[in-house]
Amino acid sequence: MKRYAFLIFLMATLIMGAQQSPVLMKINGKPVSVKEFESMYTKNLDLVQDPAQKDIDNYRQLFTRYKLELEDAYQKKYDTIPQLQRELKSYRRDLAKKYLADNDIIDKLVKEAYERMKTDVHVAHILVQVGADAAPQDTLKAYKKIMEIYKKAQAGEDFGKLAQQYSQDPSAKGNKGDLDYINVFHTVYPFETAAYNTPVGKISKPFRTRFGYHIVKVLDKRPAKGEIEVAHIVTMNNKKDKEGDAKTRIYNIYDKLKNKQDTFENLARKFSDDKNSAKRGGRLRKFGIRSMIPPFEKAAFALKNPGDISEPFQTRYGWHIVKLLKKYPIPPFDQVKTMLKQRVMRDERSKMGKEKLMKRIEKQFPIKMIGNLDEVKKHITKDFFINKWQIPQDKSVDETLFIINNDKKVTYKDFYQYLYRRQAHNAATYDQKDHIIEKFFERFKKDQLFAYYNNHLEQIYPDFAQTMQEYQNGLMLFRIKSDMVWDKSIKDTLGLQNFFEAHKMQYKLPKRYDVIMVQTNDKKTAKKIAKDLEHGKTKEDIINKYKTQNILVKEKDYVAGDDLIKKHNLKIGKPVIHKDGKQYVVLYLKQIKPEEIPELKAVKGKVTNDYQNYLEEQWLKALKKKYPVELNETVWQQLRKKYKK
Repeated sequence: MKRYAFLIFLMATLIMGAQQSPVLMKINGKPVSVKEFESMYTKNLDLVQDPAQKDIDNYRQLFTRYKLELEDAYQKKYDTIPQLQRELKSYRRDLAKKYLADNDIIDKLVKEAYERMKTDVHVAHILVQVGADAAPQDTLKAYKKIMEIYKKAQAGEDFGKLAQQYSQDPSAKGNKGDLDYINVFHTVYPFETAAYNTPVGKISKPFRTRFGYHIVKVLDKRPAKGEIEVAHIVTMNNKKDKEGDAKTRIYNIYDKLKNKQDTFENLARKFSDDKNSAKRGGRLRKFGIRSMIPPFEKAAFALKNPGDISEPFQTRYGWHIVKLLKKYPIPPFDQVKTMLKQRVMRDERSKMGKEKLMKRIEKQFPIKMIGNLDEVKKHITKDFFINKWQIPQDKSVDETLFIINNDKKVTYKDFYQYLYRRQAHNAATYDQKDHIIEKFFERFKKDQLFAYYNNHLEQIYPDFAQTMQEYQNGLMLFRIKSDMVWDKSIKDTLGLQNFFEAHKMQYKLPKRYDVIMVQTNDKKTAKKIAKDLEHGKTKEDIINKYKTQNILVKEKDYVAGDDLIKKHNLKIGKPVIHKDGKQYVVLYLKQIKPEEIPELKAVKGKVTNDYQNYLEEQWLKALKKKYPVELNETVWQQLRKKYKK
């Protein structure tokens, strides 16, 4: 049973591409091509270890059994089981991911992210805010503003003062636009790209993100700091303390460290006010730049070697001492490739892969407008901009708005439902109605087109269809074999008992020698153990008495032909000591058990396995009667000759 169960998951249906291939056999009147059989046979040759299963005659039997069981599953409509459909849907969703983006673009973005990961960039910026969906006139106004600032910066005016005067980033008043060092994924992708592509001391051309228009000045670039692991001790002021108490306490702790009165870890446990890290000796999770508040980050990354300890320093949380535990340089690409790909796929840069794919989809599946967007605009009232709009109820909503690939009709109602879920909460934007509806319509078309593409992956990609078919067949076979064989053998206790009664002689136990074996590396101890056993001590007595002397005790049944029994001529009650390498082994024959037929519970595992094989064979006999197998002998002999050695 286990041998065949394994083959179920090796086999593939490979129905796709079987056209114009000779029919090898028919099962229940359904043709099975040579190509399907041959593809499965050659695909599994290297995976199967048993030479007998590699023989094409044996494989044909396994293949026929597989097809019969699969036919039974389809006839019993296992493909309609809700749980199976849910699992298949989940698998399709995961499998489809690699088809829903341009993988070449994604691979390039992953490599780009790794290269950027190696460098920290010190940047300052100026922002002029404008929304991603802003009207053209507002966008133009923001663009003109950033261009004016850019020209001033290019002319040599102080970038920090320009940031304080013009930037709409709230932090610019205090930091003069200086964002300190960044690394990959720390900012939105267009900003990151501008930072990495601009030379040190230079200012980028204006660029847009979802926040508005920016210019970036690159102040410095350095090899990336990577990550570090530190421990810290912190003292905090509380309402009852005077202002200087936290500082006094941290310096007292620092003096103990300098004078080696105690370890850093013990002092953290005793005195740190960060109770979460204190119980771990002050240890924190590893971190990189921009993960901690700037004073803490600066002090931690300033430490050179593991074991180095900082002088006390202050942050807004209190006073700290930091100990460097370990540095983590940038790892090799292969170690972080998977992580980087996951982050790229979650990041907005992944849209680049989708956008490139969308261009291909738009060419492959053209959209033909049937309706008119002006008709939609007529139904959009001011209520839409205060989240009170309702979908029109007239008959026109069911008319076709556009058609995808001369196949999929999309109605006005579909678009209205899309708009309904995206109503605005700003009445002031009503005067931009046409622009807003047009933007929504472009996104809606892309969403519909993308959904159409996703729903037709099986038709577009034969390998996708094949993989999905393989997975569905595997689920169905596993389910039907569980019902007909595996679960049945466990639940059918009466059937199992009857099977055992009918075949009990094959489970007859031979004469067995019950032997206690004790190993020790000391000869004197071995002699003492032998004496104890001879005087009736049990295995448990020996274990308890000699538990401090590194002995190994086990009890096992041996058959008469076993080498241990033949070699040592054991007799009941008479211990034997022999040397095995550096070990002394005490053998004690406790009893000789006669031949006997055991109770079912004693051999239930073996009986259950045999019962499963019996059920499977009975099922197969029934399937052969139920679903006729017609072999094309001429085609089979030609195929057999090709592979028979």
